Amino acid sequence: MTTYWKIIAYGRPYFSRWAVAAVFLVLYNLLSVASLSLLIPFLELLFADGAGGHASDGSFKGEFFALLYDYMHRYGKFETLVYFCVVLGVTIFFKNLFRYLSAYNLAVMEQGVVKNIRDRLFDHLTRLSLRFYTGKRKGHIINVVTSDVQIVQEAVVGTLMALFSDPLTMLFFFGAMLYLSWQLTLFTLVVLPLTGLAIGKIARKLKSKAKKGQFKFDELTTVLEEFVSGVRVVKAFSAENFVARRYQKINDEFTRVMTGFRRNTELASPLTEFLSILVVLSILVYGGGLILSGEGGLKSSEFIGFIALFSQFLAPIKTFSSAVSRIQKANVAYARIEALLNEKVYATEEDGQTPPPLRHGIDVRNVSFAYEDKVVLNNVSFLIRKGEKVAVVGPSGAGKSTLIDLICRFYDPTQGEILWDGRPLTEFSGAKLRERMGVVTQEGVLFNDSVRNNIAYGTDRYSLDDIRAAATAAYADEFIQALPQGYETPVGERGGRLSGGQRQRLAIARALLRDPEILVLDEATSALDAESEKMVQKAIDALTRQRTCIIIAHRLSTVVNADRILVFEEGRLVEQGTHAELISQSGVYARLYRTV
Repeated sequence: MTTYWKIIAYGRPYFSRWAVAAVFLVLYNLLSVASLSLLIPFLELLFADGAGGHASDGSFKGEFFALLYDYMHRYGKFETLVYFCVVLGVTIFFKNLFRYLSAYNLAVMEQGVVKNIRDRLFDHLTRLSLRFYTGKRKGHIINVVTSDVQIVQEAVVGTLMALFSDPLTMLFFFGAMLYLSWQLTLFTLVVLPLTGLAIGKIARKLKSKAKKGQFKFDELTTVLEEFVSGVRVVKAFSAENFVARRYQKINDEFTRVMTGFRRNTELASPLTEFLSILVVLSILVYGGGLILSGEGGLKSSEFIGFIALFSQFLAPIKTFSSAVSRIQKANVAYARIEALLNEKVYATEEDGQTPPPLRHGIDVRNVSFAYEDKVVLNNVSFLIRKGEKVAVVGPSGAGKSTLIDLICRFYDPTQGEILWDGRPLTEFSGAKLRERMGVVTQEGVLFNDSVRNNIAYGTDRYSLDDIRAAATAAYADEFIQALPQGYETPVGERGGRLSGGQRQRLAIARALLRDPEILVLDEATSALDAESEKMVQKAIDALTRQRTCIIIAHRLSTVVNADRILVFEEGRLVEQGTHAELISQSGVYARLYRTV
């Protein structure tokens, strides 16, 4: 239950609601005991012969029955019966009213717990660095945020009321049973643990199967996400049957695990009920013996009332057994949520100062970087002066994109340092540093929103005139105006309703809108056809004027006018200079230029 209380702790802001709900639960349970306890005088009323009174022995029970017989002697059985039914009806009405008021207040806490888990999860995901996303499957992350949180929600909504109400219910009914007959009550405490042992054994099996089920569902989600993301490749290689077989295999394994889980879940309730009946039968034998022998001072009507109270004492045990499966499954789901929340937020994202405007340049000194054991950059040094247009070229896998990630402080170097006007980047917040940069990637990533909101992504401080000016500078305004709803036109998932050139120009407009000091172009035209590249290149020329630019290029023809070209090979900086200087050296750059 430790994990469960960690989940409930997310409802701390709503504890006042819980306190109100607890008061109503106490009243509900008091009236529950009272309504069932009235069964005893009801039976006395029906079967009494009406002669004489009932002598009190000085106890509360004796006084109550003396008053009952006295009232019945004065007004008759029927009028007493009517009065009794009115009292019982009012008691049951308020009992159910208090139960509703309790649930009404607990609903705020139940939903609040899940809301706070979702908020914290997503907030944490936004603060995690690229280091985390590089090593994780998207399917796993999506599964945790959606499926696992849903499982936790079902457990909280289904059990919070029971976990607060059931102990109170058992306590009140136990007190009433003890008052009626301490001998019978102690007897129930001897035979009742049989039910608890059975529930505990089933709970352990449920936890094991829930863990396996979540792992298989994670694999299933990953295959689905990969198929949807890469459907073009699947179709291009006619791999539909291959993907379907892979999905079906994992689905079969998931189904087998969850079938076992379901069977154990369904076993809990009937097994608990059967064991409870055995306990009741044992009580009937023992209590009947007490009455027949005349020991214990137990009347027949009180014994029937005791059985009624005990049946309600068992009810919370039965509901708890059905909730156990959900709690166990939630424990497994929350363990995955907690693992995600425990992922380290590296200092690159949050800690540090806001960098001042760049005055001199960015100095890369003896920088090395490795992903786990794989060295990607090895002892790299160079200087990017303010206002300089620097191109980074080299074959695939040379470390170009990793270098940009380090300059943007998505990662920190394994060795060496990068200086911003002589100050290490580690002094600055990565998020604040990137506010001074504009990044245009190869894909031109867009979000499932309007054209306007994609250009102004991440902020609402720009007017439509500002957005349109940026789009015009990016040679995008003309095609935007031709869209059905202009700047309010939805672009579809990942910008699927637009062409590659249009997506890229919107990405450039997005960078232009923020007027960045430093511009990073990561192969911004490599995925475009010749006509689209021509339009995008015009937009890039507008974007790069009077800015410090770092350009990763695959097509070397696009960087011949760069102030300086850095040539990388196998993680090392092997050459640097202007286009003319590098061509004259007949080295790596000259070879690449001739082959592209």
